[in-house]
Amino acid sequence: MIPLMFRSITILLACGLLVAGCNLRSAAKANEPGRETGEGVRILAATVAAPTPLDATSAPTSAPSKTPIMPSPTPDRCAAGENRPARRINADVKIDYPTKAASVEERIEFFNREETALDEIVLDVQANQWEDSFWLEELSVNGSPANYELQRNRLQVQPHEPLAPGCWLEIGLKFRLQPAEIRDGLRSYRGFFGYSPRQLNLGHFLPTVAARLAGVWRIHEPVGIGEQVVYEVADWRVNVAVEEASESLELVAPGAVKSISAGRWEINLPRSRDFAMSLSEDFIVTEMRISDDLTLAVYSFADAHISAGGQRFDGAAHTAREAAKAIELFGRLFGVYERERLVIVQGDFPDGMEFTGLVFVGSAWFYQFDGGPRNYLTLISIHEIAHQWWYARVGNDAAVNPWLDEALATYSEYLFIEAHFPNERNWWWSFRVAAYFPQGMVDSSVYEFSTPRQYINAIYLRGVQMLHNLRQDVGDDAFFELLRAYGAAGADRIADSMLFWSHLSATQRRQTEATRSEFLRDPTVNALLTDAEAEDSLADSAMEEQEAP
Repeated sequence: MIPLMFRSITILLACGLLVAGCNLRSAAKANEPGRETGEGVRILAATVAAPTPLDATSAPTSAPSKTPIMPSPTPDRCAAGENRPARRINADVKIDYPTKAASVEERIEFFNREETALDEIVLDVQANQWEDSFWLEELSVNGSPANYELQRNRLQVQPHEPLAPGCWLEIGLKFRLQPAEIRDGLRSYRGFFGYSPRQLNLGHFLPTVAARLAGVWRIHEPVGIGEQVVYEVADWRVNVAVEEASESLELVAPGAVKSISAGRWEINLPRSRDFAMSLSEDFIVTEMRISDDLTLAVYSFADAHISAGGQRFDGAAHTAREAAKAIELFGRLFGVYERERLVIVQGDFPDGMEFTGLVFVGSAWFYQFDGGPRNYLTLISIHEIAHQWWYARVGNDAAVNPWLDEALATYSEYLFIEAHFPNERNWWWSFRVAAYFPQGMVDSSVYEFSTPRQYINAIYLRGVQMLHNLRQDVGDDAFFELLRAYGAAGADRIADSMLFWSHLSATQRRQTEATRSEFLRDPTVNALLTDAEAEDSLADSAMEEQEAP
């Protein structure tokens, strides 16, 4: 995600940044039955009706069938589990378009790949961090009601019995959603879950099983600076039905989108960290075929076409052209983009936001497009596309290690400018970095900043300075090999900074020591050295001494 970068921006957006510096409040719903006012917590005791005793001598109430009716077999939840994805999500979403309200029935299958049994399963429920936006009506485990506790974005579920290693369970959810109108302040920056008069955005709206790292459920308290999501990949299958919308309604989603009938769609999105979609009756589609295996589409509004200085600029067409270049470049530098579609959506909220296979670019950047590369429409579009590698492909903990996606995505902007607009390299460094005199340590967490500007300066801007210095330390070939190796090792995983640094050789660790010491609070990576690498390091040192004049 790109926070706002203009120094001279409108008062409205500037105020939004100030609001973003405050922590979010608890999302309790005061009048909802079963929810304790002010705590955002609801505990539900399981209520299972006692089964009716079977009596073989009871008189039948109707003529007996010639063929006995057999009960449905109970699935073997520990058979052939190794072939199942760890997370599989099916959801039926019904949307009332005039009110933007939705009702959802969701089924989450979770496979325990650990060596120990799990006596609780934790779901990440981002929509519940917002007041009057999420109402959980029913929850079941393997078809039976189960105990749970919901607090902010954390939903703790108690299975009827511990989930054994190599087994899976199904969590059923029934809930209602009411996204808020995109207006001012912090909620405007979270407009990927909100609506404007012409658009409904649903991002981070489906609960998913929280990431589990080193035996701990990794889920963070939401705050107004940066992002705090930590998502493992899952297979998503979502059915959408929209009522009371015009025939011009377009649904935009990643993956394979199949139109069933008017207002009905089926979406399949495998191996994705999230699922997001956008709906509008006013979208204009700009689509291009990048290769036999990849389609790019930009969904914009009529005001993406700007008249300025006697000229007319088509921001949607520009975005599509530059995005195609970026996908080709990043595929060559970082690894091939493996999905069949990428969609870019003009969003009626500030800045941009990344999701797997779908990115939002704020309307303000389309309005300020001037026909060339020196603008945020170009930079933010490229930045969000880079997140298809640094977030969607290689995951990370956005609260603890935000530089692993944001610094890499921001530096990807420079790589794009360097490759396609080399005369603008100095402009990029001045406009994007130097003008803000950035300070701070790159390996900080989001919780260490009191303002968005501090966060941006340390993570994004000092982050790109660090990456550029690393490139100079080891040379272009080794630097890009580092990015490719990290991208391959972290694919479909949640990476940490040690995975990144582990791809430096012993010699490269010495070459980058000064840079790491300048930008990192904890620059030490010697603990990554294996005995063999340590021996190689000593051998390299001896050889360097012999070659010295």
